[in-house]
Amino acid sequence: MAPAAPQLPLPPTNQPVTSLFRKLEIVGKGAYGSVHRGIHIQSGYVVALKIINLDTPDDDVGDIQREVALLSALRGGEQCNVTRYWGCWLEGAKVWIAMDYAGGGSIRTLMKPGKIEERYTAVVLRETLIGLSYLHHQNVIHRDIKAANILLTSTGRIMLCDFGVSALLPSNNSKRMTLVGTPYWMAPEVINSSSSYDTKADIWSLGVTVYEIATGEPPYTEHLPVKALVVIQNNPPAMLPQKAGSEDMRDFVGACLREKPSDRLTADELLKHKWLKPHLKKPVSLLKELIVRYKDWEEKGGVRNSLIALDDEPDILDDECALVANCMTQLTSMRSI
Repeated sequence: MAPAAPQLPLPPTNQPVTSLFRKLEIVGKGAYGSVHRGIHIQSGYVVALKIINLDTPDDDVGDIQREVALLSALRGGEQCNVTRYWGCWLEGAKVWIAMDYAGGGSIRTLMKPGKIEERYTAVVLRETLIGLSYLHHQNVIHRDIKAANILLTSTGRIMLCDFGVSALLPSNNSKRMTLVGTPYWMAPEVINSSSSYDTKADIWSLGVTVYEIATGEPPYTEHLPVKALVVIQNNPPAMLPQKAGSEDMRDFVGACLREKPSDRLTADELLKHKWLKPHLKKPVSLLKELIVRYKDWEEKGGVRNSLIALDDEPDILDDECALVANCMTQLTSMRSI
C-alpha cells in the first residue's frame, strides 16, 4: 500500500531539514544549485529536493516573493496535474525546497528515443489540459508551457512544473504585459510589448508543444531565439506538417495557434476537441510505456534521434529563486516567535 500523503505544504518547524527528509542521488543541476531525489521520512513519499546556494546573486526579490506566493497557493492536489510545493528550510548557507518528484522525467526527455506515437501524445495533452484548466480557473497563466515543463511520474501521471515565470491575474478579465517565457514557444501577443495577454497565451504555447512532440522541435528553430521572436510576431502561425500527425491532430494545433487570442479555444473547450475524444477514457498508466521505452533506449546506448539540442533536462530556474525568498520570509517569522 502506498504511504499516505501528508497535508501540504508542510507546517513551519524548527527541526533541521535532515530530520524531515533523506537526501538521495542527484538528478539534476542548474545555475543555482542541484536537484536530488529524496524521501520524506515520516510518510515515505519520494520528493524532489532542490538545494539552492544562498550566495547566488538575485536582483528581483520583489518578483520572486510574488511568484512563490502563487506557487504555494496552488493546492488543488494530485488530480489537478500540477506539481505541489512541500515547503522550504534553511540549512547552513543553503535552502532546501521540497516538491513533488516525477520519476519518469519530462516529456522532452522521453522524446529522446524518437518520435512519440500520437496515441500517447493525445493522452499527454489531455492530462496537460486538465492542469491548464485548473490553473486558468485560478486566474493563473503558466507562461512557459513546453515539453520540458511537462513531467511524468512513475505511475504515468502528468504534472506541470516550473512556475517561476507564472503570473496571477487579479480578475478573470485581467491581462499581463510582461515579456516572459521561452522564445520558440511564445505567443505573438506576449512578444509584442505594446499588447497585453491572458491565459490564451498558454494555449498558443500548448499548440507549439504539440508541434514540438510531433516533429521533435518547435517551429523556427533554424533561427536564433531573438530572430525567432521576430519571425513569430510577423508571420502567420506555423502549421503542423501533414506527415507529422493525423488530420484531427493538425486541427487541434490549428485551434491553438490562432493569431488572435480571442479566436483560440480555452483549455476546457480543447478537452472536448475531436482529436482527444477517442482518448478520453484511456488510463494514464498507458504513459508508463514511454518510460519503459526510454529506459530500454538508454540501456542500448542512448543515441539521440532527430531532436535538436534544446534544454531537455530539469533546471533550477526563477521558481526556485522565488521559493528562496519566501523561505527567508518564513524563517524570519519563525525566529520572531
